[in-house]
Amino acid sequence: MQLLKDLDFKGIKFDIIAEGISNDCWHWFTITMRTENFNDVKKKVKLNARYISVVNGLIDVRTMSPSGMNYDGGRYLQPHSFVDVGIGFEVIKEAHDGDRIELEANDGRIASLLLIRESGQWYILETKEQNTINRDIKKRIEHFESIDEKFGLVLQNFSVQVEDETSLKLFCEVLALNGEVPEEGFKIEVAFYDMDNNIVGHTSLSKYDDEFKGFEVFSFGTIRLPISVDEIGKIRIYPTR
Repeated sequence: MQLLKDLDFKGIKFDIIAEGISNDCWHWFTITMRTENFNDVKKKVKLNARYISVVNGLIDVRTMSPSGMNYDGGRYLQPHSFVDVGIGFEVIKEAHDGDRIELEANDGRIASLLLIRESGQWYILETKEQNTINRDIKKRIEHFESIDEKFGLVLQNFSVQVEDETSLKLFCEVLALNGEVPEEGFKIEVAFYDMDNNIVGHTSLSKYDDEFKGFEVFSFGTIRLPISVDEIGKIRIYPTR
């Protein structure tokens, strides 16, 4: 088994640097989780944890500090920085070898791990890949068939490939409606919106007269955004001239 501190998740590393009863007013059993960002860009991190004690059974997390680490939107870590987060659990008095922790970072998009304590250290017992992010973003794509039809086009089979925290690739099929190739050139425009409906990014691809033969897969290349991929509210794709 590999030590938790030895594993790198695309420039993000985790380590449990302390464990024991906290000195605050609650006196809960607390593990201190260090999260480090070794990237040259800031990264959003949200942690969730459950403790499985060999003595007390399954214990849900009761508190995390500093505040903000586990709220729905997570928090940003600046480049080459770290934060220590105290994760507190009721009932537990001390850690034992054989205890386990279910740990998720960004709902499993950075890491989804089952940790086990052996000889006083925390090892990775199991990792679980979650590829939900592409499906989630695909659901945010909007296009309007009535507009497509005005240009004699059909847009379909949209696909998203997440590159990293703030960039992605986008693909779609473009077909001639009823097999009739448009006589004029056109563009396929893509607009990205945040959760507040602000436009935060834009790209497009053009097809000039006689370039379009009736069917083509449009690839928009790597699109870099000023927000994280998780913060995309919607993506609108539509033809123009």
